[in-house]
Amino acid sequence: MAPTGRHTDLLAATSAFLTGHLPGLAASTTDPDARLPADGSTALWKLATEPDVAGVVRVTDLTERVLGGHGEITPVPRPGQVRYYEDEIQTADGTLIGTTSGRLEVVHERPQDGHRFAVRTEQVRLFGTIFHFSGLNDLTAEFAGAYVSVPGFAIAGELAGWSAIRSIHMTPTPFVSTVQLVLAR
Repeated sequence: MAPTGRHTDLLAATSAFLTGHLPGLAASTTDPDARLPADGSTALWKLATEPDVAGVVRVTDLTERVLGGHGEITPVPRPGQVRYYEDEIQTADGTLIGTTSGRLEVVHERPQDGHRFAVRTEQVRLFGTIFHFSGLNDLTAEFAGAYVSVPGFAIAGELAGWSAIRSIHMTPTPFVSTVQLVLAR
């Protein structure tokens, strides 16, 4: 693709890169999950816990439940451990609004305090938009109950091009986390 300097060039290049590096992404961008609502930003705005101010929308009170996966990350993670997972995202009343496919790889142990860090890479489908999130998280802090955040952006759908931050908090209930999203145009 010849660059034109337009924002859409970056989205197309990112989509091409991700399709080549995340198994199943190509099919998933063209084959939407029929269980998910596809009414885009209208439904998302209804969930917003704060008004859209200067193009920023915050959505809290979401729950994410692990459906399955493979690989292993032990309670005391070790560098080299990898876990793939599939989750569902639900509203406070239990309505399914999205899914997450992710990979967590433990990459570092900080010698000073023993904290373990992992690269989290996720594809999130939310109201007909596909987001890609990737970043480094402190697993030791996450397992101790702290929120961890992952930056991302929408790669397909009505909100394509929006930036996002996804914050995840493990709950005492096994395989359940609370999730917050901050989206910006």
